[in-house]
Amino acid sequence: DILQTLTTDNHHASFQAAYDDFVHSFCIPHLSTIAPNETEFYYQSFPCVRIVQPGEFSIGPHADVMYGHHPCSINLYVPITEIGNPDTCGNASSLFLESQPNAQDWHPIIGALGRMKQFAGAVCTHWTTDNATCKTRVSLDFRVIAGSMYKALSHPNVYQDADGYYSRCVHSDETRRWQRADAENNKPDARVGFPWTVKDWEKLRHKMIQKKAKRQ
Repeated sequence: DILQTLTTDNHHASFQAAYDDFVHSFCIPHLSTIAPNETEFYYQSFPCVRIVQPGEFSIGPHADVMYGHHPCSINLYVPITEIGNPDTCGNASSLFLESQPNAQDWHPIIGALGRMKQFAGAVCTHWTTDNATCKTRVSLDFRVIAGSMYKALSHPNVYQDADGYYSRCVHSDETRRWQRADAENNKPDARVGFPWTVKDWEKLRHKMIQKKAKRQ
């Protein structure tokens, strides 16, 4: 119901404004210390919202280029609930990833809520197991691309060839802050993924009730 509300009318606006401020005031300044010569960054206009209840499955092994994402994009992962806490049935609900492409040295992200993790999810395989813990896992993740890399591909992908998925962020000499170059926020669409891909909420709700009954 929470995610359905997020997709109706303009209910996403206040959430998106808070996310936007988080990206401008924390994420981009952090990345600019790693790439100090960059004068602009492109970031996902609306984050992916993940809510995985006990017993549910999130996503299998993949690198984001498999879904058409830019190979130079960086993934930023922000847990909203604590993950990998041994006191809550272990770390089986964590996001697992490899340290570099094809390393296959799987390790979970373990940390407290609000601690951001960055990784090269475009080319490094990552995945989650079934949530075998007692608690629901909630997290946000989104992608950022350095401006010099954004147009480096000769063939734009589905996330770039149509406006809306990425917003452009530039540094203001006047305010000495990073800020969105676009006048208004882009409205999220199906490219963001769930819940924007849902076409029939009643059908989905019925399916979830059936799955819960089977688990019991």
